[in-house]
Amino acid sequence: MTKILVLFFIFVNFCFGAFENELSNFDKNFINSNNQEQIKFHHQLKSLYIQSVIKDDEKSKIEVLKRLIISSNALSLDDKSYASELEESGVKQSVINALREIVIKLKDEKSKAPSKTNLNNDAQITQTSNSLNKENQIKQVQVKEQNKKQDKTIDKNLTKNTSKNTQEINSKSNIKTDKIYILSSKKNEQDVELILNSNLKKEDIKNFVLDEKNNFRYIIDFEAILEGGRKKYDFNNYNVVISQYNPKTTRIVVYAKEKLPISFKLDGSKLSILISQKEKEIKKNSVQEKIKQEVSIEKKINKQEIKSQALEKKQNQKPIDKKNQKEETLYVLDVDKVLNGVVLNLSGDIDEKEINSFVSKEQNVFRQIISFKGVLEGSRKSFSFKQNTITVAQYNPKTIRIVLSGPKEFQFTQDLSDKTLMIAFQTAKNTTKTNSNKSALNSNFRSKKLIVIDAGHGGKDSGALSDKKGTLKEKNIVLSTALKLGNELKKKGYKVLYTRSTDKFINLRDRTKFANDKKADLFISIHANAAPNAKKAKSAEGVETFFLSPARSERSKKAAEKENQGDFEEINYFSKQSILNFLNREKIIASNKFAIDVQKNILSQVRKKYKVVDGGVREAPFWVLVGAQMPAILIEIGYITHPSEGKRIANKSFQDTLAKGIVDGVESYFYNNR
Repeated sequence: MTKILVLFFIFVNFCFGAFENELSNFDKNFINSNNQEQIKFHHQLKSLYIQSVIKDDEKSKIEVLKRLIISSNALSLDDKSYASELEESGVKQSVINALREIVIKLKDEKSKAPSKTNLNNDAQITQTSNSLNKENQIKQVQVKEQNKKQDKTIDKNLTKNTSKNTQEINSKSNIKTDKIYILSSKKNEQDVELILNSNLKKEDIKNFVLDEKNNFRYIIDFEAILEGGRKKYDFNNYNVVISQYNPKTTRIVVYAKEKLPISFKLDGSKLSILISQKEKEIKKNSVQEKIKQEVSIEKKINKQEIKSQALEKKQNQKPIDKKNQKEETLYVLDVDKVLNGVVLNLSGDIDEKEINSFVSKEQNVFRQIISFKGVLEGSRKSFSFKQNTITVAQYNPKTIRIVLSGPKEFQFTQDLSDKTLMIAFQTAKNTTKTNSNKSALNSNFRSKKLIVIDAGHGGKDSGALSDKKGTLKEKNIVLSTALKLGNELKKKGYKVLYTRSTDKFINLRDRTKFANDKKADLFISIHANAAPNAKKAKSAEGVETFFLSPARSERSKKAAEKENQGDFEEINYFSKQSILNFLNREKIIASNKFAIDVQKNILSQVRKKYKVVDGGVREAPFWVLVGAQMPAILIEIGYITHPSEGKRIANKSFQDTLAKGIVDGVESYFYNNR
């Protein structure tokens, strides 16, 4: 029976593509496998489909979809969505019908006597071969016609190697190969240079200007695919951003406060964004002026620092308690950049009284200097926030100094908690100090915000289990946590809705659809993680917060695959375009910011009572987040398979603390992004 399946794909396909081993294994073993094994094959194919969509690998996606037709029919599942997408990709209806007929015929074979099987197999092979030979003849004619059309449009200046590759590809498939790719980009002294895989014509470039008060933008659009993701280059008076505006278009935007003389130059496969010579002279003068100001400011700061140190000595000239004479050295282990400031991770606790600060003003530069006793691990660190900067440095062997500077007077916040010190610029909307983000959000603001909470899995889908006996089930733990989170948010004045408030099963696609229909402001999905095998069950632990994006690590991929397998319905509901649209919209940036705020505040809360590992903020292609039209995150509250963490996440007291941390993250996100 397996021969029919293998023979079919020999006739239909030239090669498997990116997933050759997995697809070959499916062709050899699927039909002869039992029902449980066939379900595993089916879910593996769905996982491969997700990867092919994210990688934009059209050929591999088609091969996976063909096999999803077979697995769906073998498991009596609806294959209409797979068939529809195959047709959109150019696969003939006759091929799709042949795929379905193979499964029907093979099912018939199982019910017939062994003596007749071989005869029937031969007949089926002959029949399939005849139909496929006809299909191949039609395909060859189509390929020839397409090649004639493509020959007229191929650029004569392409290299010999490119021409050879194009001919080889066109002889095997109908896939277009004339796409332009941006291979790399770099920042020069006063321009940005892009390297393309082929020549670009001036008439293919669209450019326009948006000139508003204090917001000048010069925009360039052309059809190309950006390799390596969004790029940003900072200059003295302007910024240049290169991004994938949509699946077909790359957009370059020059941002500046005032109108600048900008142009672009094409030189073969090189595109340069240029600023006039006049701008260079302005930059030189401004740099020289800035150096003079820096020298003058540094002298004043040093004088004030000397006075501050002298004052400290006077204050410290008190009787010393010999028992406490030896003090442990405080270390700054590392410095992380957050939305409007930095977070210093300390080796121990520090009292607010030990932190000194003073202000320095000099013409167009305003500075806030903060210092305390300690040792900075590593070298000096500097971070930019548009026009403002924060520098963390070892001022002398015993003192660390943090300098906030900007062209205008500003206010800053200082938050000290659990061996961390956060220093951040306050937003322009709020020029006075506030004790916390919580007091900045009034009840009227909260009452207008709707948050949808999604408890993962449910009903027939238990999710991850603590052990083989299923002592603890993910679906129960996350539902309890979700309800507690909802109650805490309601206490603050937020509107709350749940995708499920009882033990029932909900399709993945219906969860974000519910949030979209209700026009929610935030979407939070609660889950519990599980170790991939028994060996790692004792070591895998930690709280992690995810947002939707192509996976960057194996750990993220595995976490996504585990959660994506929860829905036995048609995962293919979301088309390739819907995924790509999400990944190119600003929602992914908002989700990233939201995830950072939630992860930080969860750790800040739970570490007051529990020793919790920071799993970090991660990117992964979770299906439950696909299609969300608002900032959306998925929180893995801990590993259910870990001996102690599994019990802890099931503990009601821990869930209460966890919920408060998530609420603090929500408050922080809304405060920072009002």
